[in-house]
Amino acid sequence: MNKNRRAERTAHKCYPTKSQPPASHPPQLPPQPVQQKLTAQAPSTTTAPAPYRTDYELSGSYVSLECPSPPGPPACGPEGRRGDPQARLANYLRTLYNELALKEPVLPSWVHPVAPGVLCPARLEPELRLHIHSHGLNEAIAVDQILTPVQTKDGPFLEAPRRVLIECPPWVTRGALALRILHGWSREPPWPPRGQPVALALFLPLAELRGTIANYIGKELLPRGPPNPFASGFGGFSAAWNSLEALKGKLLIVLDGYDVQCKTRKSKTMPKDVIDLLEGRLFPEARVILISVTASCTELLPLMQRHITFEGLVWGRSVSLLGGGQWGAPTRLIDTVQSCRHLRNIARTTLGCLAIAAIYESSGGELPTDELDVIASVFNCVAANSSHTQVTELGRLALFCLKTKRSTVTSAELKMYCSSPETNIAGCLDRAQLFGRTSKRKSEYYYTIICPGLAEFLAANYIVSLANRPGLLAAEIAGLAVGDEVEPEILKVLNFSMALLGARAHLLLSKLTPLWLSPQTIFSLALAGGETEANLTALCEMLGISKSPPVPPLEAKPIWVSIKSTLSELQGWGLAFKSPTCTLKNLELVYQMEKNLLLESRNVMDIFLDALSKNESVTTLRITSLIENEVRDSDINYLASCISKALLKPRLESFELILTLLEEDPPILKLQSVVTALCRTIPRQPKLSNLSLDLGLCTSQLVQICATLEKCPHVTRLSLPHLRCERGAVGALAALLTVRPLSYLGLPSSWGARDDPPSSSGVSMGSGSGSSSGNSGLIKQSSLTGAPSPRSYPAGIFSSLPRGVLSSTANMGRSATLPRQPMEGPPDKRSTDSVISRTWYPTPACDGGPHNSGTLHELLLAARETFSRLHGLDLSKAQLSLEDSMCLGETVRVSTTLHSIKLEGASRLSEILPTVLGASESPSLQMMSLGSPRIALEDAAVGMSARALGSCITLRLLSLDGWSFRIENVGTLASVRGFLSLTSVRELGLNNCRMNMSMFKSDVPVQSGAYECRSVVNLKLAGAQIIFADHLSMKGPHMLPYLVGFVNLRELDLSAPSRTGFGSTSTTPLILSDKDIVGFFNTLNNHFSHLNTLKMCNWIIHLDEAARTLKSVAKLLKSSPLSHIKLDSVVVMDRPKKQRIEPQFLHAFLANLPLLRWLGITLHGLNEDQITTLGNYCGDMRGMEIDVRLSDSTIENARLMTSSLGMDGKFDIRVSTFGTSNSILIHIEKTSTKSLSRK
Repeated sequence: MNKNRRAERTAHKCYPTKSQPPASHPPQLPPQPVQQKLTAQAPSTTTAPAPYRTDYELSGSYVSLECPSPPGPPACGPEGRRGDPQARLANYLRTLYNELALKEPVLPSWVHPVAPGVLCPARLEPELRLHIHSHGLNEAIAVDQILTPVQTKDGPFLEAPRRVLIECPPWVTRGALALRILHGWSREPPWPPRGQPVALALFLPLAELRGTIANYIGKELLPRGPPNPFASGFGGFSAAWNSLEALKGKLLIVLDGYDVQCKTRKSKTMPKDVIDLLEGRLFPEARVILISVTASCTELLPLMQRHITFEGLVWGRSVSLLGGGQWGAPTRLIDTVQSCRHLRNIARTTLGCLAIAAIYESSGGELPTDELDVIASVFNCVAANSSHTQVTELGRLALFCLKTKRSTVTSAELKMYCSSPETNIAGCLDRAQLFGRTSKRKSEYYYTIICPGLAEFLAANYIVSLANRPGLLAAEIAGLAVGDEVEPEILKVLNFSMALLGARAHLLLSKLTPLWLSPQTIFSLALAGGETEANLTALCEMLGISKSPPVPPLEAKPIWVSIKSTLSELQGWGLAFKSPTCTLKNLELVYQMEKNLLLESRNVMDIFLDALSKNESVTTLRITSLIENEVRDSDINYLASCISKALLKPRLESFELILTLLEEDPPILKLQSVVTALCRTIPRQPKLSNLSLDLGLCTSQLVQICATLEKCPHVTRLSLPHLRCERGAVGALAALLTVRPLSYLGLPSSWGARDDPPSSSGVSMGSGSGSSSGNSGLIKQSSLTGAPSPRSYPAGIFSSLPRGVLSSTANMGRSATLPRQPMEGPPDKRSTDSVISRTWYPTPACDGGPHNSGTLHELLLAARETFSRLHGLDLSKAQLSLEDSMCLGETVRVSTTLHSIKLEGASRLSEILPTVLGASESPSLQMMSLGSPRIALEDAAVGMSARALGSCITLRLLSLDGWSFRIENVGTLASVRGFLSLTSVRELGLNNCRMNMSMFKSDVPVQSGAYECRSVVNLKLAGAQIIFADHLSMKGPHMLPYLVGFVNLRELDLSAPSRTGFGSTSTTPLILSDKDIVGFFNTLNNHFSHLNTLKMCNWIIHLDEAARTLKSVAKLLKSSPLSHIKLDSVVVMDRPKKQRIEPQFLHAFLANLPLLRWLGITLHGLNEDQITTLGNYCGDMRGMEIDVRLSDSTIENARLMTSSLGMDGKFDIRVSTFGTSNSILIHIEKTSTKSLSRK
């Protein structure tokens, strides 16, 4: 019965917080062995211990102490001493522990006299706390509560444990803590005062353990001769040892030095006895206290039931030691130490308190408060008059211990590293006591650092000593990084090193690499080094902005650096902007509006803006902020002042402001202070030419800004996204175009006025998509392809989306924002009854008066006047009524200055068709971007659009991304063929287009000379497809045979749709085979002799004969004219081996293209071997430049890739993180060459 009850009580969870009935406990799992250091080692001893009881094995789960009482404590009298070996052992150990705990340590010479006995381990008052992650609370406990049940203040009850782990920082002497625990047992029984008392306590310093536990206790810990308790012959140590298992829970074993590897052991493993003890096979019911450092706790936690942290001395004990062991320390000293965090950390050790007291007395009552000054003053106190060589030698040893996470050093290691270990430099170390006879005889002492921070200070001095030896410094720095980020101790070493170097900190900063340092870490190091010109230059090189960032030739978007308004980023980037070598052009400041904005944050922001105002490289600035509800007016006013300061920076050419209010119905003048600041500052910035304001401007605010811009001739480009186009606002813009001609005006995602009536057709209201009422144009809504049925909407309801109008669900019907898809209609449906099916088409025209629906007439009228200088107009995703569309079409038709028009994101053909028709007569239009995934054209619309676009002789760039074409008539093909032969378009964008060719089947070969287009040199077909009558589609490389008519093609984009991220597709991906790849490059060589740029991103290639196929591709590439290749997110698989072979595929391009000048690739998901192979292949490139972007990869992989390239000096490698670590750009360029552009 008792045995079953004990079995139930052993099934508690690890780290229990509440006592539960035994019946509710889950079944106990078998024990888990220690996996790293606990490798069994056979014992070598003649003493045979009692057989182990496997039914009492521990596995880390809680084992209750409520069990039948074992034999009572051994007798202590003389008769018991002669008759009971166990009692004699206990009596001797009590005497020994008491003697060791009361022994005064040898004080160094710098210590001032202290009261007798205050420094012995028995007087130690440790601050012990329950580990927050293990127990969920961080409550302090006393030494006497280590083994007892604990009732916490918050309520949970912790039962008494059998296995306790005490986690210590590396700067404490753990032997003193062990003696303090043992002194509590030896002082007076019973101990602990609550719960089951300990009858016998064994202390095992594992650093001195060379054989079995029994061998160490009997031959090392017990003395020889008469002092030995077993010298009388009445029962020997073996009898006492064999009787220990009967003590069960009354046996306590304290272990120290688990992390210390004894040099006398041949293997770096623990003896088998120690493994059995920790895993519960030896003395399964005994209680164990293991004292170890943090680095060794992970593998020990599964074996423990209570996790305690030792945080140094309690504050009361520190106060006593500051006064020389008595309560007589000066109040000023105590207040200074308590108020300074760095001094408080030093006072957590005994010698640290004595050092602070000595510094206070020698400096006349003054103490430093800066961390580095505090550590330096402690060092000067404990190791006065130490030579530079001695400091460097000990610093090298300290750096070795920090890198290997060791907390102690041996006497032999000290002698090996230090030429004079017995000099004053030894004052930095605290020597631990020895307990075994052999260790005492050989003087095998162990040393720890005397206080926190001193080891890092010594290591920093060693790093500083290598500043003039770049080779050794680079080798030491390379060995500091173990993983993706440096450890906190190593980071402190680098910070101390930078501060000690001061003006020479650039020597260290230049040796660091952004591959394992985050921008925040770099900023902290730069702040520690100071603001000298050389240091700032090194900082810019670390951030990748000292030279012009390597912009890939095929990248359309410029590189931006985004800065959040946190303290570290503002301080760090503020330093970088002060450097004259900073070449950053585009900057985005994400201003985080905080309700409780601290004064320190505002001061740092002011310092950052001051640094930005002195910077001359940043020419484009964007400020964004998300303003929460109930924000104070004072915060908005401060934001307005920050915007004013930023606007006044020198050489600022482009400024963009995006402020978003989260309130559903914010006050109209909520951001009036910002508008006022803009109006006051813009005239004072003469370099500003491009202005973009997205902050929900009302009509009065827009009128105020336009009045200001009338006085600013330098502002020529204006963008107002999400503008509510009320008639007053449009009138202000029209007046601005009249008084101060702009070259560019953008109104993307603009919407109609609040009080505009709905249109007569009911399709839209305000400036939304709708039709006209009356005779304002020749094209009626009913005559346009894809026009929805008329219906009306209630006035005053507007959608928060860029387009579309809210409607009640009762009368919603078909969505107003989605066009009717002609391809979904009956197969016999045609648009022959439409006006656009005729051979002629109407000319878009405007009545010349205010529109009944829409408000843009006055603005468009000013744009087509003869005095207008408007070259570009952007109305993407804007809500346009049919009258507005017709008015825009006339503007495009008659304007002599309009060069570019953007109408991206349209939902109906009626919104863009007038613009297409007007382009046929335009005398100046050069660029037209009409991309939208909602536009679908049938034969009539295709023919009309082809004839109109072919008639525009000035058009050079045309983008129809996302359009769907359905061609079922031979005449339509003739119109398309005529457009291709007559057009002057140089760049044609058909990305993600669908061309439904139901007249042909996929097996019909393309006839040579079917069409010819000589003007197009840049064709973009990313994600496009051709669908034939047999429902087969041609995508990517399969489309190449149908493109042979583009005889002068120089740039081709056949990328597949992205599979991840924004804009990704869910369609079935196209998987290319060996035949597809070989045929693709064969067609390129035979028909595209002028092609020099190829984009083939997101391809998925599965090869059955990888080696043969890659060999054939390499042979074809040797005669290819390609010079620029982009291979982002390409996946190449060796199907039989089921291995990814992107490096081998890339090597075919690098090693065989004779004219290769630039190659770009984005990789993710590769293992370390593949990354290393790719780096080796990059060394074989015949081209000049390669850009590799590693996305979602570890920084260690980036270092592996560049390790083999930087050895021979043939390549210039620049790594740019630009403030982020999830996408790293590695630019590899052959030395002695400049960045090359395309032919």
